[in-house]
Amino acid sequence: MGYHLNNMKEIYFREEAREKLFSGINKLHDAVASTMGPSGKTVIISDIYGQPQVTKDGVSVAKSIQLKDPVENMGATLIKQVAEKTAFEAGDGTTTATVLATAFINNLKKFKSVEINKAFDEIIPEILKQLKTNSRELKREDIKYVANISANNDIQIGNTIQQAFNHSDIVKVEESNSNNDILELVDGMQLNVSYFSKAFVTDDRKAECELLEPYVLLVENKLDSLKSFETVLNSIAANGQSLLIITDHVSEQILKLLETNALSKNLNLCAIKTPGFGQHRKDLIRDLSDFTGAAIISDLSKTHGFNQFGRLKSCKISKTNSILVKHDEIDIKELVDALGDLSKSKDLSTTDKDLILQRYQNLSGKVSIIKVGGGSEVEMKERKDRYDDAVLAAACALEEGIVKGGGIALYDAVQKVPNKHLLTTESADFAVVKSLLAPYETICDNGTCIPVLNDVFDQNIIDPLKVTRCALENAVSVAKTILSTNTVVLNERQWN
Repeated sequence: MGYHLNNMKEIYFREEAREKLFSGINKLHDAVASTMGPSGKTVIISDIYGQPQVTKDGVSVAKSIQLKDPVENMGATLIKQVAEKTAFEAGDGTTTATVLATAFINNLKKFKSVEINKAFDEIIPEILKQLKTNSRELKREDIKYVANISANNDIQIGNTIQQAFNHSDIVKVEESNSNNDILELVDGMQLNVSYFSKAFVTDDRKAECELLEPYVLLVENKLDSLKSFETVLNSIAANGQSLLIITDHVSEQILKLLETNALSKNLNLCAIKTPGFGQHRKDLIRDLSDFTGAAIISDLSKTHGFNQFGRLKSCKISKTNSILVKHDEIDIKELVDALGDLSKSKDLSTTDKDLILQRYQNLSGKVSIIKVGGGSEVEMKERKDRYDDAVLAAACALEEGIVKGGGIALYDAVQKVPNKHLLTTESADFAVVKSLLAPYETICDNGTCIPVLNDVFDQNIIDPLKVTRCALENAVSVAKTILSTNTVVLNERQWN
């Protein structure tokens, strides 16, 4: 039972706490798992206005679930978090993560923590190793198949993403004002740098900051004062425009000031680190100056006007990289041609030639921009989310390779588990192995029985290795946490 205490908490102990958590987890699982596979069922969700929305997207179903019982809701929320983390890391795999986590919890709940952890620690590394062994490199012409599956078997989305990757390895998704999807190829570059603070993030689910038509402030060294830019910054804020700051370092005081302005929506901004090291860094700063039209600011004591700031058409900053799209008014053809000629010089060392070639590729790079349309704003945003996830899934597949889809990759990996782990059906080892079959069994239960054949790759039933890996690792992590829980403490507002 629950106990009310003087500090206005309610505490659930042992079996009551665990069973309520498990109940919430299973309720979420049953709704999400019903969408899994080609024959998965649709789910009708009521929006905040009471209007029905029909979807087959597992993460949309999970997000919509809010259980009345607060302890059950805690359990459901923990599984939602692991599903969303998998989508964030790999663009797909939310339903797989949910199904795996629930299977681990249901099959292992009768065992002691020491047995559970031992089974996970011995078996999961072997499964991950086997997944890697059985993986294949993704052929570029097969990107559409990965994208199709990630986008809930939407062939149009898959084909558009295929065309985008045919033009460039850098693919960006934007909203469109039209009813149709449009693919554009523009000049752009990708830098292996990220934001200085999460306070600049504009999309919490993807942990990204996206700015349209931003001004660019390029500071060569440390940014420890904004006084010399005060007039320009006030004007940018007053006109609802945005700002990208590129600098080597930001002082703690200035970073806090920038964070405050970003969080209060007073100024749309993001600050990222200048790329490169040593002399190469100086060359890249000069390239960024040419690419954006921004002056390189080295003296913060002087007053700087708009003529010192550059422009971009857009930029998207993620937790791992930054995509910059060149403004139409900037012309860098002469610089690109000069670097292209210089990269062919026989007088350069191999190292110098590689660095110049990298600069040339950066400045001459292309970005495929998919502008997503729709009959309404709700439809457009839902499709944009699917495009975003499918692009990330395709990129993950190019990065780590592909495995058999439909849960078969885990099914195959299980066959290689040493017999010592399967001596008795009453062991934690056996429970872990049994749980690994849950994604395949769920797809079959939903009406699509995929034969476990060697030609699954030829039938384009494929998943990115990274999706399966992240789903498994995250499911194990949350299962360990929940299975070691013995007490739940609720704040007053949760049980009133």
